[in-house]
Order: sequence, then C-alpha cells, then structure tokens
Amino acid sequence: MIDSIYLEDCINLYAKMPENFIDLVITSPPYFVGKEYEKKVGWEEYKTLMENVYKETHRVLKPGGYFTINFGDFHNSKNRFYNSEVTSTQPATPYHFDWGRENYFDLQATRIWMKNHARVGLSFICNKRPRPAFDFEHIWTWRKKGNNGEEWVIQRALSQRGVVGHNWKSSAKLKIHCAAFPLDLPDWCIKVYTKDSERSNSVVFDPFMGSGTTIIACIQNGCHFIGCEKNEEYFKTAIERIKDETGEDVKCAKE
Repeated sequence: MIDSIYLEDCINLYAKMPENFIDLVITSPPYFVGKEYEKKVGWEEYKTLMENVYKETHRVLKPGGYFTINFGDFHNSKNRFYNSEVTSTQPATPYHFDWGRENYFDLQATRIWMKNHARVGLSFICNKRPRPAFDFEHIWTWRKKGNNGEEWVIQRALSQRGVVGHNWKSSAKLKIHCAAFPLDLPDWCIKVYTKDSERSNSVVFDPFMGSGTTIIACIQNGCHFIGCEKNEEYFKTAIERIKDETGEDVKCAKE
C-alpha cells in the first residue's frame, strides 16, 4: 500500500487502512462550488463525504499525527444555503470546525493561504459588484491527541506565519487540474509537520490526490506516500506528471 497511488474512492481506500498508520494527511477536498466534477453532488452527499473523511482520517492517523486541509468558502449560488438578494457567500469554516471537533481532533493551527496566482472565476461579478477575487483560501491543521502532546519547531520562518504563500514561487498548474494547489503548499506542510530525522520513515496520505502535487512533494522530501483519486483523467495526469517532475514510476492500483 505504501508508495502507491490508487484509482479509487477515498472512503473505500480508508477502509483498507489499519488504525494508527499514517503520520501526516495533506489534502484539498472538493470545495462544493459547482466545478464540473461536483455538479452531480448534492449538499447532503457532500456533507456525508466530509464527515467520513474527518472520521477516517482520525482513525488512520498515528497518535500525535497531523491533518492539514486546504479549503475555500462556499458560494451561495442559486440560494443553496439561504435566500439572498445578491451574489453571496457561505463560510465553510463552521462546518470544518464541527467536523473536526466531532471526531476529537484538536485544531492545532489556522492559516490563510494568500495566493500569488489567483484565478478570478467570477470576473463578471467582481467587475460589476464590490466582490474580492478568489485570492485567498484556508489552511487548517488538526492534530490527533496522543504522543504525550509532543510538538516541535524546525524552522520558525516556516511555522510561525499565520499568512502563508507570499513567497511561494510555483503556480497551481490549473491547466492540468482546475483546482490544483502549488507544489509549495505540500512542501511547506511536510517541512513543518514532519521531523527531519524521521522524514524517511514518515507516511503521508492525500485522499484527494488530483494531479499528484502532494505525491511529488513527498518524493522530493524523501517521505513515503499514499495517494488516492477517483477521477480517471486526473489519475492518468498524476502518473505522467509524477514521472516528468521526479523521474519516478509510481506503483498504481485500481479499485
């Protein structure tokens, strides 16, 4: 299972993992904002997915392990959340907080990712109404209790900023995946939440692997990895991209 990527629904793959198995989870789940791959997913189905992701992540993490999740706020398009006269927003943070605390996580840190390469998805609205472009997102890190409460600081410049991304250089590769994050994000997370001395033994899991960005960061940092993606097109893209950027032919498995 380790050092492999899976074309599979992540909940099915979680079920195959033993308890206390993973050192670090890094992911960016679907945002429920109406992207092409989300259009057939209703709110109740989405909530169930996220509740299960939080539950299973807590189960498979080792005591003291970390779960870093990147997410954006929801759009209240077509009044999905409440009746609104104008284009409006539904904050995602209350939901994520409830999902985490219901599964006994400690919210270790909240950060803002300030994007250098933002995509203005609703430019017609931003141009005609006083709305910001989508130039920031949330990065929250949860911690599973245990390990005697041990934490560490390796590089203060990396771990102590509440707003990150200002000096990230890589683009998000949006041409190959419409919701990709830049390589700097998982690279930063690995350097903050795994010890240098233990990194070669650490296992990192991304349940929504997309085009493989987290896997590339793992290989470049010498970590073990597991990736999961249920979209076959993105899965094939990840295989090619990992090969191109790391020279590695990763082991692949299908459901």
